[in-house]
Amino acid sequence: MIHGHGDDLYRSNYEVRANFSTNVWYGADLEGLFDYLKGHLKGIGHYPEPDAGSFRKVAAFYHGLREENVLAGNGATELFYLIAHAFAGGKTLLPVPSFMEYEDACRMYGHELVFLSLKKGEEIPDEGDLVFICNPNNPDGRIWSWQEIRALLVGKSERVVVVDESFIHFAPGADSVIPLLGEYPNLLVVCSMTKCYAIPGLRLGYILGSEALIERLKRFSLPWSVNVLAIEAGKYLLRHGDEGLPDARLLLERQRRFSEQVGRIPGFRPLPSGTSFFLTETDYDSGKLKQYLLKEHGLLIRDASNFRGLNNHYFRVNTLEDEKNELLIEGLQAARACPALL
Repeated sequence: MIHGHGDDLYRSNYEVRANFSTNVWYGADLEGLFDYLKGHLKGIGHYPEPDAGSFRKVAAFYHGLREENVLAGNGATELFYLIAHAFAGGKTLLPVPSFMEYEDACRMYGHELVFLSLKKGEEIPDEGDLVFICNPNNPDGRIWSWQEIRALLVGKSERVVVVDESFIHFAPGADSVIPLLGEYPNLLVVCSMTKCYAIPGLRLGYILGSEALIERLKRFSLPWSVNVLAIEAGKYLLRHGDEGLPDARLLLERQRRFSEQVGRIPGFRPLPSGTSFFLTETDYDSGKLKQYLLKEHGLLIRDASNFRGLNNHYFRVNTLEDEKNELLIEGLQAARACPALL
């Protein structure tokens, strides 16, 4: 899917005062990274490492793993397509609603898809060759516990479980399953650097897994998929440890205040979330509401109607600074005077 994601600011003809549609960390200080990259600009005159090898070494050291346990890619989304390609034709289980690119990637490579409704509490069956889990889940912020993820792995060595931890740094209640890699060779963990480090324009992510699984994925990877500046940015950010990462507990406290404010407005019902973004059910048409807020208030939200399992009465917002959050509260209150949005 090329279009239909959040952060579609590039399509707007209106000035945006606050962008609630993207889950990228809004408070990152990138000045140090900018200065570092200035010293590597001449690198764009040469091909990058075909497998981002120097970045993989840094990522492996950061996680206490070996280089053979790491595969880098042009953002997490490319890696989902790589996984789907490597397991083409398999039977894949997809809890929904969740990130739509899992489904699109699997359809491209002829997977048999089984959808399981998170809203209805459907359990994941023992069958299936591949399972995609987003933890915390996008769009609703659901947290998957170690117990739940272990249950998908234990006694099912022929099934590969993919855990997408793109938003793990925004959820203080979510525990990374990276420590389980040594115990479960059928586990893959996808890590995105674009959200937590606020570099979505560079496109950088990586997969952690057993040497056998990583070797299988490598057979379907493309050379030079990670550019020179992304490689250098990744090394710089990981070498600086957790300096630039968000304070997840502070973000969650702010999100809870924000969602409570939204919930006090008639016609808007925020769903519980364990992270900085949250899904809201509304009496209004989410597509019309999005356009109204953009045109009349310069605010951008994520219309969630194209998530499987949802409809045109859901939208997702990320928590920003209190001043910007107040702008959305004012916009939603003003929307109640517009019956055409129903």
